[in-house]
This record gives sequence, structure tokens and C-alpha cells, in this order.
Amino acid sequence: MSGRFPYEPRRKYPHMLGEDVEIWDRFIKKYPKKFDSVDYDWRVGHGMELDDSWEDNVKRMATAITQKRIDAVGWKGDQLTIIEVKKSVAIGTLGQVLGYQVLFVQEFPHFNKPKLLVVCESIGIDDMDVLREFKIPVEVV
Repeated sequence: MSGRFPYEPRRKYPHMLGEDVEIWDRFIKKYPKKFDSVDYDWRVGHGMELDDSWEDNVKRMATAITQKRIDAVGWKGDQLTIIEVKKSVAIGTLGQVLGYQVLFVQEFPHFNKPKLLVVCESIGIDDMDVLREFKIPVEVV
């Protein structure tokens, strides 16, 4: 399996804005062979479910905007990696990436269990210690 996009710098990335784009560009340039391809804005989870009194298009929209959104999923062969891109990492990032992994596995059990990766510009020592304890790699670029 492979992602929809080549793993290379782009002018625009789905779902990424501002500083996250700059950080992701730096990561790709620093590790040009890290992934074969990538997907962006991968939605996981059920999101909000409205009852049948709502129109179908409104129900679909409510679900789509309330699902969790993974910044990027990197592909290297059949192994995928859930990637969270942030300017500054805080302790809440741990729950975010672990939650993405749980929801991804529930929804896509036919894939190999995804690895996790946090890409950032800065992280405090306490937050780094916590992510290391859970064996979540962090790349500071």
C-alpha cells in the first residue's frame, strides 16, 4: 500500500497551515528517504453522529468536521507511521498520538499497527521524558 502523495516538499499540504508547513518542509528536507509516500488529513473515529431527523448531507458534514484528523501518515513499504506536526510539543501530544493510534487500529485492522512520530520545532525536557517513556519518537527540526 502507498500514500496518495509523493514524500517530497509541496507548495501546500492538506490540513496543514502556517508554521506546521515550515516544520514539515524542514523534516522532509532533513530526512528525504524516511518515507516512500504520504497521506495527509487522515480522519479517524466516528465523529458526531446525528439522528435520522437530519438531512444526509448535514449528517455527513457533522461527522467529517468532528472526526479526529491525523496530520500525516507516512508509508515505508507496508509499514505506516502516524505523524503529528507541531510547533511546540506539550504533554497533551501524548494523548493525541496514542488516541490516533487506537482509533486507527479499530477502524483499519487490516493494516499493520502504525508506528508513531512527533515532528516539532521545540519540546521541553519534561515532555520529551514523557514521550520517551511511551517510546514515541520525537524529531526536532
